[in-house]
Amino acid sequence: MKQNRNRRLARVYAFQTLYAAEFHKGEEPVSIPTDDFPALDLEFAKAIIAGTEAQLAAIDDLLQSHSPKRKIAHLGAVERNVLRMATWEMLFSNDGVDPRIIINEAIQLTKEYGADNSYKFVNAVLDSLRKTNSKAQNASEAGDK
Repeated sequence: MKQNRNRRLARVYAFQTLYAAEFHKGEEPVSIPTDDFPALDLEFAKAIIAGTEAQLAAIDDLLQSHSPKRKIAHLGAVERNVLRMATWEMLFSNDGVDPRIIINEAIQLTKEYGADNSYKFVNAVLDSLRKTNSKAQNASEAGDK
């Protein structure tokens, strides 16, 4: 249970850092104090931040393909950064966390920090991404046999 709590805090910390960094582009790197995050899994948080930033263009392209009616660039900063983090964790991280857990964590972050019903949009986009990725993995595994 402790690791799950640490991971949750790491996601909150990573979200707040990415959110703040979006408003400070071109300035000095953003650093959020860790004092408010007891038992924070800082390595995991840093992996989310670095991974999301490194794969930003690919992540935004993927998200846009799963949100054809709404431009990712026009989303609220909360929703955009939650989607980016969750996409990185589902598709680029090697942790093997069940995508449904990642989606649930993204929904909880959006409920806490986002607009009233924006969690529904976040859920729909991430679930679409999960289903597409699951189909691609199944096809790949079938081809490997």
